[in-house]
This record gives sequence, structure tokens and C-alpha cells, in this order.
Amino acid sequence: MNPSLSSINARRFRTQKSGQTLIFMTLVIVMLAFAALFYFDVHKILHVKAISRNGGDAAALAGARWQAISLNLIGSLNIAEAVAITNDLSAGQTTSPEADLIAELQRRIAFSGPILGYVSAQQAAKQNGIFNQSQFASEINTHVNLLRTEYGLLHPEPFQPSGSYASAWEEVADMMELASDHGVAVQAAWQYYATYSNYDHLLLNPGFYDAIAGRSWCWMYYNAFDELQNYQNWTYWDDLPSIQVNPPVNAEILSLWLQRVAVRDSIPLLPTGDTWESTLLNLQAALDDLNLNDPVAWGDFDASWAFYNPNRWDGWSDRIPDDFPWDGEIRDEYDYGGADAAMAVRAETERHTEFRGADTINWTAGAKPFGSLEGNVPPNTYGLILPAYTDIRLIPVDASISGGNGALRPGWLDFIINILPAYMNNGPSALPQGNWYADQLRTWEDQDYRQDGLEWLLDNNYDCYRPTGGGPGSSGGTFHGH
Repeated sequence: MNPSLSSINARRFRTQKSGQTLIFMTLVIVMLAFAALFYFDVHKILHVKAISRNGGDAAALAGARWQAISLNLIGSLNIAEAVAITNDLSAGQTTSPEADLIAELQRRIAFSGPILGYVSAQQAAKQNGIFNQSQFASEINTHVNLLRTEYGLLHPEPFQPSGSYASAWEEVADMMELASDHGVAVQAAWQYYATYSNYDHLLLNPGFYDAIAGRSWCWMYYNAFDELQNYQNWTYWDDLPSIQVNPPVNAEILSLWLQRVAVRDSIPLLPTGDTWESTLLNLQAALDDLNLNDPVAWGDFDASWAFYNPNRWDGWSDRIPDDFPWDGEIRDEYDYGGADAAMAVRAETERHTEFRGADTINWTAGAKPFGSLEGNVPPNTYGLILPAYTDIRLIPVDASISGGNGALRPGWLDFIINILPAYMNNGPSALPQGNWYADQLRTWEDQDYRQDGLEWLLDNNYDCYRPTGGGPGSSGGTFHGH
């Protein structure tokens, strides 16, 4: 017997409903799978960020701790030097070999202490789960090569070489190479001895290269529109500012920002009852006697000790604009710049819900040694370094002295000091491969690239607005935002 039309339709309906249910369940399973993968990605990114934060902060604190140790040692040696000079002058000697040895030891500590801090920072980062970065190690090795081949020609010896070393720069190079051989997991801010007198030139603004890479035409509109309109070739640029070469008193990494000052003319007067008041008073009296009894010998007397560089150890509150919206005051025992440790960590994490490769996570951290003399007096008050540092604190990276002028950007200092001058003299042919900033400058040389920007701005410039607040610089905001 033939089935009825109604029974056929019923079976078709059940079949269709079953198929729809299967499709719906498949979609639900796929959505749940993507939701689970997304949750896993978010959890993984947050986990890697936490590791990066902990590793960067630990590295900065480790570097700052060695800065504190170095400053305290140098301060103690200043006191020892004062005693040695006083004893020698009181004994009728017009020179002090002991003081010379002490000063030499101070010079060594100003280099070896920060490098030990750099090694300690690497270890602290690794203990917190940060892996070695080949790019960081490559930059260190490049600098080691400069120390071996060029520094002896460019700079005087920072201290007397020891043992079989023919040059102190070879000794410094070996210390840096040893740090590199153990792996470089965290980048510390560098302070090259050669620096520009100012950084007003567009090619010395890291934001310019960020804008090229990101096609940030609005940034160009407010900061480089004339260049975008009128640039033809590399001869368009104004000359770079002059380069100043600072004496090699401090290590280029984790700098202590010290200077050497003649003892004879720089004996600070400490408050009555200060721990070291009598030591410095006795030294002053011995020098006064030498000047009175043997003015020629006093004029020839040559000894120096370590002082704070006043251009770097000024107060933070002096730099804060009057209209800055902040509440509260910086206590005296914390109100000074100077030595600090600025560090950068880089980590990568793969995503499962996207197919664009790994995400790069950057974390920057800063830390600084703090302390005070008797009565909560800032340690730099009298200029002379005295043992005073008892505390290490994290600080905002943008408050860091060492982290300024792009010092935490991989490849930046090498670019502006070594590559950029060659480009200014010879054009794009002097730009090497492998440096990110050189790559962006090559992109800028492409006329089609600049024309794309002009055409975009012709139609969209009304959408551009200048950011306000958030940090220094023409771009508003800052590279160091976490």
C-alpha cells in the first residue's frame, strides 16, 4: 500500500529538522571551541605580561642595588682619601700616593659596579622566567667590538689597566663580553660618551620613525607636514646638531652620573655634628697649612675625588611644570635624579584564535637607589659623594635619567650615533640592513610612500587631532607607557 502524502511529509520534516539540529550543534561546538581558545589566549597573554612585569621590575631593582653598592663604596673611599691626604700632609709630604690609589679604585668601581649590576639584572630577569634575546646580545657584542677597536682612539683611559691588559678599554670589553656570553635577557639603557648637543632635529625624534612604520599620517600632519610636502632627497635635511664627547668617568650602562673634582678646591662644609664633619675639617686645615707654608707645593698639589654631576642629580620637583596636575610633594630624601636603572623586557606569545603570528609584549621598568644624610638631607646636597644609600625603589620609567632620548629602544643609539651621520654625508646608500630605524628611513625615501600620505591627508586631515598631555614631546604621550 502506498504511503499517504501526510506521512511522507512528516518523514521529510523530521529529516530536515535533524539536519538543522546537526548544523546548529556544529556551530555551537565551533563557537565554544573558539571561545575556549580565546579564553586560553587571553589567559596566556596576561600570564606572559605578568612574567614580563616581574622580570623587568626584578632586573631594574637588581641593577639599582649595585648602583647603591657602588655609590656607597665610592663615598666611603672619599672619606678614606680625605684621611690619607690629611695624614700625608701632616707628615710633611706634598703628595699622597695612598690618595692616588684610592682615586684609582674609585674609577674602577664606577665601571665595574654598574657592569656587575647589569649581570645581576640578567640573572634576576631569568629567575623570573624571561628568556635570552638574540637582538639584545647582538647589540652588546657590537658595542664590545667598538670598545676593542675604536675607544682607545676616541677616549682617554678611564683607569689604569691591570695585569696583562694594554688598555683599560680591553678590560671593560672583556667584562661586557662575559655578560653577553651568559645570555642577555633584559636590555638596559645605554649612555654613550658621544651625545648630541640637542635633540630638536626631526631625524633625532624616535616618533618620526614610529610614524613612518605605522603610516601615522596625522602625526606627520602636526610634526612633519613641511617635510612630507617638500622633501625630494636626502640633501633636504638640515645639518645634525654638534656631537659632544663626555669624559669617560662613568660606565655607559647603569651610569652613576659622577664627575671628578679637584680635592684642593672642593672640600664641602658639613653641618656641625655630622658624622664626617671632623674628617673634612682636618683635611681643610692641612691644606690651609700647606698653602700658608709652601704656596708653590699647594699650587702643584694634585688630587681628585668623586662628586655628583649637578646636571644630572638635580631635584625632580625642579623639573615639574608649575601647571602640572599633581597632588602632594616629593619628600626631600627622594627629591633627586641621578643614578637609576631603566630596563626593557621583550616576550612573545602565540595566539590560537588568530593567524598573524606571535604578539610581542614589551615591558619597561625603572628603579633607583635612595638614601639620605643625617636629618633626611638628600645625599647630593654637598656635592661630595658620601655613603648614604640604604633603599631601592621602583620609579616611573619616564622619571628615569638614563632612559631618556630613546636609550631603551633597541638599535636607536647605534642608529643616531653611527648610522645617521653616514646617511647625512652619503645618502640612502649608507643605510645598512638590519637596523629598524634605517629600514624606516629607506621607506621615507620612497616618493610613492610620501605621496600616499599627502593624498590621505587631503581627504582626511579634518579627522586629525593633536594629543594633549600624557608626556613630553611633540607627539603627546610617551614610548614608555606600559
